[in-house]
Amino acid sequence: MSYPRSDSGASTWRALFSRRSALAWLVLCTALLAQLAVYLHLRHQEREAAGQQFALIADRITESIGRRLAFHEQILLAGAALFELHGEVSRQQWQGYVERLALSERYPGIQGVGFSRVVPAAERAAHLEGIRAEGFPDYAIYPPGERELYMPIVYLEPFSGRNLTAFGYDMYSEPIRRQAMQRAGETGEPSITGKVVLVQEIQGPVQAGLLMYVPVYRQDASLDGAMARMQALRGFVYSPYRVDDLMRGILGAADLSLDLTIYASDRLDPLQQIYTTRPADLDHKPRFALLRQLEHHGQTWTLQLGSLPDFESEAPLRGPLVVLLGTALGLLLFFLTFTLLSRQSRAEALARRMTEDTRQSRQALRQSEERLALALKGSNDGLWDINLEDHSFYASPRAWQILGYPPHDQPAGAPSWERLMSPEDLAAGREELTTILSSTSNHFTSEARLLHCDGHRVPTLLRGFVQRDSHDRPLRVSGTIMDLTERKRIEQLKREFVSTVSHELRTPLTSIRGSLGLITGGALGEVPETMRPLLDIAHQNSLRLSHLINDLLDLEKMEAGKMRFSLADESLGPQLEEALDAAESFAAEHQVGCRLSGEVPQSCCVRVDAQRLQQVLGNLLSNAIKHSPPGSEVVVGCTPGDSRVRVNISDTGPGIPETFHERMFTRFAQADSSDSRTMGGSGLGLAISKELIERMGGTIGFDTRAGEGTTVWFELPTQDALTSEDDPDQPRLLVIEDEPDTGRLLHMMLRNAGYAVDRVQSLHAARERILSQSYAALTLDLHLPDGNGRELIEELRRDPATRRLPIVVISAANNFRVPEDDPYLSWLHKPISDAQLLTALGRVLEVGVVG
Repeated sequence: MSYPRSDSGASTWRALFSRRSALAWLVLCTALLAQLAVYLHLRHQEREAAGQQFALIADRITESIGRRLAFHEQILLAGAALFELHGEVSRQQWQGYVERLALSERYPGIQGVGFSRVVPAAERAAHLEGIRAEGFPDYAIYPPGERELYMPIVYLEPFSGRNLTAFGYDMYSEPIRRQAMQRAGETGEPSITGKVVLVQEIQGPVQAGLLMYVPVYRQDASLDGAMARMQALRGFVYSPYRVDDLMRGILGAADLSLDLTIYASDRLDPLQQIYTTRPADLDHKPRFALLRQLEHHGQTWTLQLGSLPDFESEAPLRGPLVVLLGTALGLLLFFLTFTLLSRQSRAEALARRMTEDTRQSRQALRQSEERLALALKGSNDGLWDINLEDHSFYASPRAWQILGYPPHDQPAGAPSWERLMSPEDLAAGREELTTILSSTSNHFTSEARLLHCDGHRVPTLLRGFVQRDSHDRPLRVSGTIMDLTERKRIEQLKREFVSTVSHELRTPLTSIRGSLGLITGGALGEVPETMRPLLDIAHQNSLRLSHLINDLLDLEKMEAGKMRFSLADESLGPQLEEALDAAESFAAEHQVGCRLSGEVPQSCCVRVDAQRLQQVLGNLLSNAIKHSPPGSEVVVGCTPGDSRVRVNISDTGPGIPETFHERMFTRFAQADSSDSRTMGGSGLGLAISKELIERMGGTIGFDTRAGEGTTVWFELPTQDALTSEDDPDQPRLLVIEDEPDTGRLLHMMLRNAGYAVDRVQSLHAARERILSQSYAALTLDLHLPDGNGRELIEELRRDPATRRLPIVVISAANNFRVPEDDPYLSWLHKPISDAQLLTALGRVLEVGVVG
């Protein structure tokens, strides 16, 4: 056997990686290791220099902040000295003093300089009269309320813009400010508050706020001890700061190539973050990071500094030059050495090639035999073969083991394949084999019952291939055998389970539903009106559960046309909102937003089974949410027509493959049916939705484009609009409750008591309603799909427009406590009666009217 002469290029490459080239490779590795050591040393030096530069910048920033606060302290001390020198300072004198400071030019970032006066409760009326006599007839101390001591703001310059809202504000009424004021009054030293929201935040983005206080005492009073100083206190000279403006004034417009975050705490507490330069969308792990703490005026600030890509990219580029030169030198030495060692024998190379070819051929044959054996072992199937010419039959050890025979090769006196068939199936088996052999198909799959060695039947799956000669005459049939015993047992268990569930659930549900029907129908006498809503709820839910069980157990009813529908005229808008509310938590779990595009006209009504319509909407929304990327949005739209209305549910997912379009609405069909698919589901949702929509007189379809998302739509015939029965003169209440039955119950209780009622099922919907509608009061459940009701209470109490809005909390939580200083808030523990609800509501409404 002759071999082709190898070309010079191939020989060169083989020689390059031969053992004889080891010395050349050793020279190259030594050169590369040397340049690597030099590179690492230079890189270490560069990193140390950058770290020192970063630390220097951090120290300068910390020093600048401390120095600026010291300047502000001197301004306030000078103002306090002005009071102590003159005894009383007029508004004009104070204005002149602040104007001389030129705050905006010299100290950018300071909101102003003011004076807060101590006003005991007994002197409050005289104080108000005095300030109003100065030309401020509308002056008042706020927030309102009776307190032993007031410290309202009487001077604040410049007295314009945002600062006008602080005039008369009692800073001593707010806990964080009061703590700093008490510390300053007791110690006689300047004091800074923790993180607050300034009353000046009336427009634009809300910034974190701080205030610095310097106490002013009576000239003739003793200042020996904290109590004496508090008794001698006349007021405070103070400055408010919007922290973002303050930091811009301190740091200026310099590009520091690092981000700075400040916490008004001795630790990295996100709730105490008062300033940051880090953009919200920046995803960068800093190479250099430092923490600095700044102690000043009774507070500890923590400064977190991190380097940005611009700073990190400013390092010298000596390292790449060293790598380039070192690599070039190493390659030069390598090729010089290789040239001296590259003379090899072509005969040795050819012999090695022949040896390798032989080894690879043997290895390929061995691997082929191993693959066949492993494939059969992995599938746990048996192998069989029927020779049609000599009528011989062979079965592998696994095939005989399935039928109970010892696990060895063909047993002595083994029966033929016909004697292994169940007698009652033998005729059908022979006919099926004849049909296969006479057809043009070479592959077949068939189920058969074979006889176990002890006589019982073993269900099996036979897969086979027909081998034919050149004249298409069958020569032999070979294939595999799979034991279906376990699969058949599971199928039988499933059938028994379905039968048991059908009996055990339907029977008691029928009794419950019938009993409730008799009671509500008056069979046991007139039902009290207070009891009827509860009975109706129980009755409706028993019906609903019965419908769900029927759907799960009797899917065949759809194909048989036996499914029943309870059609009624329904307003489409509330149905869409209810479906969106129900899908909200599922959407939040997938980080996807859901919204209704535009408003659905009140006149847009359809005749549908509301429960089935919600089932359809739930299926379509669930599919859209699952196939939308995180951060995207599912949009529900409604397009009314002359006689039909179209509902569109659009996502921004990958779209539907063209090969799947025809199977879109078939049962158990999924675009990704692989074992590794990321989307769950049974593949029944769209098929059931199509059947339900068509049964309600509608049509369903979809539009999709690859990479741009999918819109699934359905159309329903429209009906006459539903009209509202609310009287515009009735007090309007808002019920915030995510549990539908409880929400309907509260709605009914309040409507029967003479109120107009709106109902929502989430915090988001509640916020939108409160912004667009004025309510006399609201009821609130604490546990809602998109958050805790406490968040809404805190938001309402912070807003002056809703600070006194009456609220009745209705919750099963045991850890809720009504604040003693909030008379407009009441709490009821579930379950409740209408008398409890109306009493609590009347109490908070009465307080709201008096207040």
